[in-house]
Amino acid sequence: MACFDAKSVYSVLMEATLTELRRDTSRVVQPAIHGGEKVTLTEHGQEVAQIVPCRKVDYQQACKDLIAVGPVDFLPRK
Repeated sequence: MACFDAKSVYSVLMEATLTELRRDTSRVVQPAIHGGEKVTLTEHGQEVAQIVPCRKVDYQQACKDLIAVGPVDFLPRK
């Protein structure tokens, strides 16, 4: 049977409980910050949230994509 410390569990399983998040926030979020991985948070064994890394927006590509879509008609306000 393998023995893991808390740091290795977070980086291998990418899952933590809300209690672990509360007690050791910096260690729980490390995979998202440094590894670019999502971390799933659980409560009573059920998935309740995810911590995901922020991604940088390529504004030039976003503008090109919007231009490619063309004009957009908005519905009138009520």
